[in-house]
Amino acid sequence: MKYMVKHLFLNLLLCSCFFAACGSGGNKTSSERQVTEDGVTVIPMDARPGDVLNLSDFAESIELIPLETTDDCLIGWMPEIIATEKFYYMISAVGYDFQKLYVFDKQGKFVRQISGRGQGGDEFIEIRDFDVIGDSIIKIGDVFAIRTFNLEGELLSSKKINSANSEDVTTREIVSMKGNTILFNMGKPDSRSAENLLYQLDDKDSVRTGFFEVPFLANRISTYFVDAAAMTKDEEYVYFHFPCDNYIYQIDAETLDYFPIYKVDYGDRTFTWDMFDENGYEKIWSAQRKKESNVAMEQILSLNDYFLFTSRDNEKNYYFSLYSNRTGKILSGSKLKDDMYFKGNIITLYGGKPGSNFRSRLSNDGGYLLWPIPAEVLLKGIKAYYDVLTPERWNLFCKKYPRLVEVCEQLKHDDNPVLLKIKLKDF
Repeated sequence: MKYMVKHLFLNLLLCSCFFAACGSGGNKTSSERQVTEDGVTVIPMDARPGDVLNLSDFAESIELIPLETTDDCLIGWMPEIIATEKFYYMISAVGYDFQKLYVFDKQGKFVRQISGRGQGGDEFIEIRDFDVIGDSIIKIGDVFAIRTFNLEGELLSSKKINSANSEDVTTREIVSMKGNTILFNMGKPDSRSAENLLYQLDDKDSVRTGFFEVPFLANRISTYFVDAAAMTKDEEYVYFHFPCDNYIYQIDAETLDYFPIYKVDYGDRTFTWDMFDENGYEKIWSAQRKKESNVAMEQILSLNDYFLFTSRDNEKNYYFSLYSNRTGKILSGSKLKDDMYFKGNIITLYGGKPGSNFRSRLSNDGGYLLWPIPAEVLLKGIKAYYDVLTPERWNLFCKKYPRLVEVCEQLKHDDNPVLLKIKLKDF
């Protein structure tokens, strides 16, 4: 079977036009670091629809890790994936139905699944989010509870979320570090008592305190437009942003001290929560958002020396941005051009619906960017590219990239996704 890669696949659905003509340049860089009077680093993101970013601008090399497919691990889309020193952990979801947690080793071999779907006792209602402590403890955020497992999938504890306003606190995202868990509250959009976006849980998973208080309107907007990619962490801190706010905040998990460290500047297209009607609701706000030619941040991801964030405008154009903490440079684009392996291929970013298997989340694997791609998308692209190659050029490609060909020859369309482990280039 002779194939070559045409599609790459990010957190967002990446749909390519084979050998399409390039749009306007999207390699937006800045060497002069901008800082506000409050000491907040400004990240200018001025990419426009059609702007093209070269793959070689940020990728030094790419390793393919196919995830083993068995009857016990059939993966849908992945709303969360966490890499540790020894394993990959990921939620598998079907549509909006978050059901199981899978564990693979670093070569992609299936280890086990953790599941317990149901309404009673210690069973799941839904796996909203999870985090891994070391390579032994898995902490899962259910809708109204936090459940802790060991690596073998044995339930160690199950704690209902209780607080003074427990009816207003449910799990959206969780991050565990330094003996505490920080929970992003989903809340009730019309509840006047929901003032905090975040809650701190102690080492027994009891609510210790709520924090990150925001105005009532901002809280409601966050509930309606929340994206399950608002939290990330490194070895020292948790980072957070909430919908329609252009700041990324650094949080100390022990003291709960937090302050903005980045401000993403979209220029005249900056979108903020105070553009909404305070007396509105989701339908009205969605209509208001469509009328505005503005851009809002979505996922954030700490990558050691880099900070990655994705954005979306009201026309559903998606943008990929990578900021270098070392140099202050920013790379952004709404399309990626492969100028390394599959030269001439243009990849357009746009959002896939949950359930389409096209909205898996980006992750940090020891400073490498982890990027899942469905097998069927990979194989369709490879075949399309192979069809235009001469036998001589194909043989040359096979000799130059034997690992790519080996992986693709073993894939079937309904196999589990392949992880792209991307080594980032210093820029």
